[in-house]
Amino acid sequence: MKKLAIKKIALSLFLAGYAASSAYAISPVTTTNAVQGSAPVMWSQAGTAAHTMTVRISNNATGTTAIGSGEKAKVGDYIHIFYNLKDSDGDQDPTSARKVAGTLTVWMKLDRVNGAWQQVTDITDTAIAYEADGEKGHISFQISNSMAGAEQIGFQLEERTEFGSPDHGKWLSVADIWSTANPPKKDDTKPNDPGTGDEGPGDPDPDNPVGPVELPGATALGIFKYKADGSVDLAVNLATTGNTDEASTPMYGDKLAAIVWLNNSGGAVSNAPNFTGSTPDMNKSSAYSFTWHLDGTYAGDAAPAAAINVGLGRDNTHGYGTIELGDISATVKHNSKYSMGTKAGLQGYKLKVTAN
Repeated sequence: MKKLAIKKIALSLFLAGYAASSAYAISPVTTTNAVQGSAPVMWSQAGTAAHTMTVRISNNATGTTAIGSGEKAKVGDYIHIFYNLKDSDGDQDPTSARKVAGTLTVWMKLDRVNGAWQQVTDITDTAIAYEADGEKGHISFQISNSMAGAEQIGFQLEERTEFGSPDHGKWLSVADIWSTANPPKKDDTKPNDPGTGDEGPGDPDPDNPVGPVELPGATALGIFKYKADGSVDLAVNLATTGNTDEASTPMYGDKLAAIVWLNNSGGAVSNAPNFTGSTPDMNKSSAYSFTWHLDGTYAGDAAPAAAINVGLGRDNTHGYGTIELGDISATVKHNSKYSMGTKAGLQGYKLKVTAN
């Protein structure tokens, strides 16, 4: 009986210990932080550097081919941003999500040298097209009327995916869509504007048309005479005048100005710019280069194909392209300034100027 009692006591102690151990089992624990993956990173179509994009300007929504580097960008053209959004976790930004496109902000400067950044407020939401194919992203928008005259265009966007942790990478700021100098500026938070540098997208199409942005029908080129006091007579455009008097005719001894202007109202352009008043036209001359030729026929000889290369200059104040006809100092014979194979220098031919 004594042994049986001892066994009962031992069994009771065992069961009590088992119960106690069950009551005080180790509880599950949870990590302080959620599982993290990798941030998405943009790569241009060239694929040579991270945080870059391919920018192309075309005349259609597909953006397969750029318009051409010998052309000017125009209102109505399309700016395309192509990229591969790489994420080692497999996170993506599908067409339905529009996460990257939703961060796009477009900027412009009307004066590349002295102008301030202006946000293009009509390039938002439905004005921005977006499509994705796996990692491939394509954002596009049309150049709007408000961008007419822009000499510099920039934009900002963020590397984003629909899901993932993190679901974002860097803010990329492009200060000049035409620049090949540097890739976009990278920031963890969005800057106030694209900045003062020359950062490009990383991979601009070399066949892109260049600025300033022209508004067809409202951007004009004219030829005007300098007056004796050094100012330009904007009342008479030698390219459109119907008069034949001396004031309307290019004369040896004259200094002429080639001027490009944008009608401030955006409507039909007049024969001469109005650079005064509360709503002056925009003088865009400094953003162009000018080439002067003779035109027509004189004494049986067609105008030479070669451009005039004598007497050319630039108005340092207004940016006009200038040409002096003959020797305005009258120290030598006018015809002697030219060796173009003509019979009498510039005489007998019309003058033609091209703005590029």
